[in-house]
Amino acid sequence: MPAAREPITQRDVAASLGVSVSAVSLALSGRPGVGEELRRRILDRATELGYRPNASAVALRTSRTRVLGLLIRNLRNPHFLDVIDGFDETCARAGYEVMIGSSRYDPTREAHLLDAFQHRAIDGFAIAPIGTDHQARERFSTYKRPVVLLDTAAPGPSTMSVRSDQETSVDLAVQHLLELGHRHLAMVVAPTDKSPDPERLEHFRRLAAELGFTAATVTTELSADAARTAIRAALEHSPATRPTAFITNSDYIAHTVYLAAADLGLSIPEDISVIGHDDLPTSATLSPALTTIAVDRRSIGEHAATLLIDSLAGRQAEQTNIVVPVELRVRKSTATPAARKNQKTRDART
Repeated sequence: MPAAREPITQRDVAASLGVSVSAVSLALSGRPGVGEELRRRILDRATELGYRPNASAVALRTSRTRVLGLLIRNLRNPHFLDVIDGFDETCARAGYEVMIGSSRYDPTREAHLLDAFQHRAIDGFAIAPIGTDHQARERFSTYKRPVVLLDTAAPGPSTMSVRSDQETSVDLAVQHLLELGHRHLAMVVAPTDKSPDPERLEHFRRLAAELGFTAATVTTELSADAARTAIRAALEHSPATRPTAFITNSDYIAHTVYLAAADLGLSIPEDISVIGHDDLPTSATLSPALTTIAVDRRSIGEHAATLLIDSLAGRQAEQTNIVVPVELRVRKSTATPAARKNQKTRDART
């Protein structure tokens, strides 16, 4: 059996860079006293060497555990896997461990996990909460450590948040569909008590009033089976009354529109157009390839971790409510609706 490897110490990191142990200590603890370039070199080298702080010693010395929490809603949605990756790598570079939990859209489970975070005295956490901003604020009001909300707007100036640009994502989707000739659009949303982004639906309805299109809502639990059933029910209406296009809040749910349409013998985009949100790697490989709103999912996790680490180090962030930009990726799941195509054909013949 090979001998156990001695743990890497701050002295080892310092020696490998030719800097003082005190500089390494300041950089790894996130305290001021070293320049940003040197801090980055030290963090990179510590990661390269496999340095891990002695958690017990750190906790005794600083009353901190150097553990950050990340609570997301659904591990089955690949969106969150990239968020986790960005969060975890950023934490590792700064010498923090990560505790991860999934609420599975269950408020009771979410409350249990938050209790577990507090019981383990983690230094702070980021959470993609269930429900509205107001509900989120009530749940976190007793937590005395830094908190970052993900994928939802901050409920107040004292709360940190990171989210994609929700209003722009709706603007881009609606504009694209209207330009194709759609006038009966549907948005797939979670139930009110579980919706993390109610501003999407509110903005969708404002646009309908301003631009004169028909706005339908498909309310469903955000699981694949539930969404497929709800969307299928919306598609069972006659061609004259059913939506001709669906806007979803994730590529994960957008895929269920494909399944529901296939259940009824409908084709995408000939009968139904679909727009997702996230631009997952698999979305371009769907048949037809999914038109979607692209967002840098990994950067959401990176921003969240940075906000927590800076807050714990006493560094003032330039922005505490970060909005990540989005862009439309047009592929093959959107097209001119069949009725509009048929009318154009008839007009061309007369």
